[in-house]
Amino acid sequence: MDQEPLEVIADDRRRRMDAGRAALGALAVGALLATACASPLGARRAAPAPTPPPAGYVADPEQIRTVEVRSSDGMVACGSPEAARAGAAVLAAGGNAIDAAVVTAFALGASEPVTSGIGGQAFLLIYLKDGRSVAIDGSCVVPALANPAELQAIRNVGTVRGYQSIAVPGALAALAYALERYGTMTLADALAPAIDIAEFGFHMNTTELANVETYAAKIQRGGYLADTFLKEFTGLWPPEHVFCSGDLAATLRRIARLGPGEFYRGRIADEIDADMAANGGYVRKADLVQVRAIERPPLRGRYRGLDVITFPYPGGGGSLLEMLNILESFPPELLRGDSLDRLHLLLEAERITLHDTFSPTVPLPLYDHELADRRRGAQRASIIRFDRALRAEEIGEATPDPFFVIGTTQVSVADRDGNVVALTQTVGASLGSGVATPGLGFAYNSNLDAFDYVHPRSPFYLAPSKVPMTTLTPTIVLKAGKPLLAFGSAGSERIVPSMAVVLSAIADRGDDLGRAVATPRVVCGFGNAGETKGYLELAGEITPERAGALERQGFFDMYRQGFPARWIDLMVFGGTNAVQIDSATHTFVGVGDPRRQGVAVAPRPRE
Repeated sequence: MDQEPLEVIADDRRRRMDAGRAALGALAVGALLATACASPLGARRAAPAPTPPPAGYVADPEQIRTVEVRSSDGMVACGSPEAARAGAAVLAAGGNAIDAAVVTAFALGASEPVTSGIGGQAFLLIYLKDGRSVAIDGSCVVPALANPAELQAIRNVGTVRGYQSIAVPGALAALAYALERYGTMTLADALAPAIDIAEFGFHMNTTELANVETYAAKIQRGGYLADTFLKEFTGLWPPEHVFCSGDLAATLRRIARLGPGEFYRGRIADEIDADMAANGGYVRKADLVQVRAIERPPLRGRYRGLDVITFPYPGGGGSLLEMLNILESFPPELLRGDSLDRLHLLLEAERITLHDTFSPTVPLPLYDHELADRRRGAQRASIIRFDRALRAEEIGEATPDPFFVIGTTQVSVADRDGNVVALTQTVGASLGSGVATPGLGFAYNSNLDAFDYVHPRSPFYLAPSKVPMTTLTPTIVLKAGKPLLAFGSAGSERIVPSMAVVLSAIADRGDDLGRAVATPRVVCGFGNAGETKGYLELAGEITPERAGALERQGFFDMYRQGFPARWIDLMVFGGTNAVQIDSATHTFVGVGDPRRQGVAVAPRPRE
């Protein structure tokens, strides 16, 4: 499965790649380049080769050290320096956090297209300066023609990708709605930075370059996308190239001029319809015209006296609250120190939450409230013991039905007036479906792969107009009624564990944001056969000796990530881009997760 980077990168992929190509590696963050493209879609900058497989334990690995950015004028944290600068410029010009978040999200579709774009979906959690909060759901939707039997036949022989994996995109609808309802900018102005990035190019970060190498075979099959991301459709572009997309710039200009209706009801919708019909895809114009962003009441909980506002179904907020409720059943001292028991507790809380998330007992739209119930969390915590790992049957009789949404990126924004946004968007896998309509310039999602095709009684069964349940969990935390933290993560089923580890470090340990994000992680996910699996970063308190002790306690299937690490493997541990607000000093702190080369950018002080 795609979500196991170290274990699924086939050896034949490496043999297929040209032996003399420029290899991947670290890139310094560069300024936005106004450079003409070498082709209509252009080229991006490649980088040196990924670090060889992990060598072992390092107490303080440079690869997961964070950089805190401080400001008194607001903050933007995301996965791309170009997008972060675009959002920060909006704050500097007087725009609010909603403006900046939408601008950043559109810019990410141009500068981080492997994980985001208007072909995917977006969830926005907004906290307004007057104390109101709202969740805006821009889910992808199952098209009317989607055929479970046909999709299962594809799954039987491989992974569901290509045109048959595409759900109706919802990201543009959500971003445009949030801007119109809560922002101050026009859509045309909000799209302008993304158009510039697509037109003039940018530097791809090391993680995205590693993604391109890893999924080169899928990109090659996409044809049109291969012309963008691969040199002569097979190799990586040399370092002097800059990636551009004239086609994406043209598409965004059409939307800027004519509005989102051009995408969902106009000529772009006609082009999407024709391309899908010609290539066996299910999406039609009749599906596109029905897309609407939905406002939902956020899900709320508590942890160590903090108010946690998070994204409801179809997001993963219920799962986050269940894990926090389990952790809060134990004294904070247990989570404060460096100990084997702390690692044991985190793993067990993650295993239980993972099981419960993918084994729903009530209809999905109600299930997040059941997961979030504090009494339930205490009951689930009561089964944890510290002399050994729980057996699978002790956690629950039901067999989890895992799905994966793995091409994800996080935006966190706060403005000086008290507005805060946490925004998570995805195309469903790295470069989504791996295909795009020629001439439009963006990759489509692969979210139909997140469904069950066989069991009609399954809550995850594919049906028209259904939206996929996801683990996307944009979250805002309040302290004494005022915003403290905006954050979220990438990482598929490991999103919630990654976020809970960060919040526990802040609430239980009193860590600053940089230290909390840099803390070596122990997270739980699924292995290739659908079994639960532990993932450990061998750093800091997670020593080889403690990893061995955990295995002796019964955590048998564990992936140990040593350092130096390949960037593609660090993706397993999430991408938690966050902004922290100190209301007393009116200071904003931003941190981008170094595991995916996240960045934080502060606006220049206003004159």
